[in-house]
Amino acid sequence: MNVTEESISPAETFDCRNYLPPLKLYYAEYIIPLSLSLTVGCIVWLWVTFVFVKVIKLIRRQTEKGLVMVLIIANTVYFTVVTFNVVALLVPHVAVVCDIVPFVAFCWCILVFFRYLKESVGGDSIIMGLYESKALDPPKVCPCFRFIYDRKRQLRAIRFGILQLPIYNSVVASIQLLIFSYDKDLFFDAFYIILPFIITSIVFYVGSSVSFIKTVAPLYPDNPIFKRFFLLQLVLIITKPQIIILELIYNLSTFECTLAGEPKVYINIIKQLVILLEIAAVTICSYKFYTGQEPAAAGEKTGVNNTGYEA
Repeated sequence: MNVTEESISPAETFDCRNYLPPLKLYYAEYIIPLSLSLTVGCIVWLWVTFVFVKVIKLIRRQTEKGLVMVLIIANTVYFTVVTFNVVALLVPHVAVVCDIVPFVAFCWCILVFFRYLKESVGGDSIIMGLYESKALDPPKVCPCFRFIYDRKRQLRAIRFGILQLPIYNSVVASIQLLIFSYDKDLFFDAFYIILPFIITSIVFYVGSSVSFIKTVAPLYPDNPIFKRFFLLQLVLIITKPQIIILELIYNLSTFECTLAGEPKVYINIIKQLVILLEIAAVTICSYKFYTGQEPAAAGEKTGVNNTGYEA
């Protein structure tokens, strides 16, 4: 009799789709795929850590002291995601937590990025003045703002669309984590109830942020904001919508159940590996972008005009 048969009686009933084996059984049954996936995960984690440390050094050397911590926080998103991915591989029972927490971290990092972006173009007063003087065209990206003809209200709507992402999803994430800690089966049953609200928040944010950048960026053609914004949008796609799609495909699929929790274990390994490899690719682009910036003049530190190091 193998480890699986000894650990779980065939007569025992369990939720096949969401079942995960005890850690001892998990490490015994999946030693080869787990070793391979952890090897990949550790390599990616070391690479992302190297890039993170490198960028921090550049920020401290070339950025005004008052903005150093803001920019460091904005650049933690890649490191946070890969760290939780490795944890989810080691302890698949907390994979749900490792999906939720990095997304919330991203939401707050994007808010820090938005704050720094506003400062880099002069702050709220400058942007509002441009709207009032009609120097800025109304946003032409998100249909949800086209019915607002007053430019000041458009700007407020855009700001609200960006600000709601971290606040709203922090509340939703707290509710999800409470449900998960109380009843895991209830958490999975409530997945489809919470899903539309999360998607709505993401869509509202994407429309708002793209509208703002499309509106302001033409005034600053030398500001390479689109590349950084594109990288952050990739992280958003990786940390939440992609996970949602993978979970939907898994929940709608049919498969044979095993006492070792094979379906849930393998979907977790595949999901974490895909995200790790994608983050590694995004980080390579980010690293090339940061190291490709012109160094600041000797002894000169830049502040809001240093646009090379925001997230």
